Amino acid sequence: MVRKVTAALADWFQSEQQSLPWRGIEDPYAIWLSEVMLQQTRVTTVIPYWHRFLEKYPDPKSLARAPLEQVLELWAGLGYYSRGRNLHAAACQIVNDHDGIFPRDPELIGKLPGIGEYTTAAICSIAYGQPLAVIDGNVERVLSRYLKIVGNPKSGTARKRIQQAADDALDQENPGDHNQALMDLGRSICTPRGPDCQRCPLASGCGARASGEPTRWPTRRQKRTTEQQWWASAVVVCGERVLVWIGDGELLAGHRGTPLARLSGSGLDADKMIGKEFKRLGLDGAELIGHADRFKHAITYRKLDIHPLVYRYQGEIPAGIETIPIDGGDRLPALHRKSIAAARELLLEVSR
Repeated sequence: MVRKVTAALADWFQSEQQSLPWRGIEDPYAIWLSEVMLQQTRVTTVIPYWHRFLEKYPDPKSLARAPLEQVLELWAGLGYYSRGRNLHAAACQIVNDHDGIFPRDPELIGKLPGIGEYTTAAICSIAYGQPLAVIDGNVERVLSRYLKIVGNPKSGTARKRIQQAADDALDQENPGDHNQALMDLGRSICTPRGPDCQRCPLASGCGARASGEPTRWPTRRQKRTTEQQWWASAVVVCGERVLVWIGDGELLAGHRGTPLARLSGSGLDADKMIGKEFKRLGLDGAELIGHADRFKHAITYRKLDIHPLVYRYQGEIPAGIETIPIDGGDRLPALHRKSIAAARELLLEVSR
């Protein structure tokens, strides 16, 4: 039954495929970069980042040579920052273990940091034409509905059935196009909440469509409980510049930004907790100027209530601390950009 998918997908992809900058190229590095960026991020968001990364780091060697902080600055705004760290670590491994040449062997590719079965199959099929079936959330959804597979698509019997179906349906002659077609179909037509069955090339054989309730599949997974957290953010101004540190705590470790301190409740002991953070960071003598407007921010399962505090510092800047213009935080992670923006009016008054 699932073999019907192959020809129908090929015809549909030929006429309906999305025009994307990484389509039609065979550079495994550029394809890897796109696949990593596309994980849990919209295509429209990824495109400008992909262009900027390739312009600055056109190959694994240039990426490996760059300081991690610089790579994460360019990554800022894409979220899920572990992807950026793994990207840099993998580039270093490619240089050290493979002379800077992206490997062809799926086993070697799978050993690179941050690369699992999905990314390995995507790179090998698209760049090298190797017959490996890709399975991401979109593919899981399409095949779960087509075959009415019950159960969590990421584990157990359901996972095995999806893998077998993906392998059986794979176009051995054009595995890269086939995999991209299946992912495109899930992304654009067989969507989670509003599948457009009338336009689907697989509609005639789809069990979920025939049932009249296509969104019953795949079986919904229990979501992680959202956690409410309260944090203080210290925006420290020295003259006309803001001090930034490389974070090493629970939030945004490895990224430049304002010091953050976890609070036990909404605004409770914010100045006290920031004072402890300053002591840990070796900053003495920062004077509290005022409190900026609080704002909300979300990171994965966390709902954050951020309380920005504005400080003035007139001493010698300790080693390891950088400064940026008050309006120069565009390459900081969104949380830090919001903190500085919320404090801007106070900052301008203090810096005069």
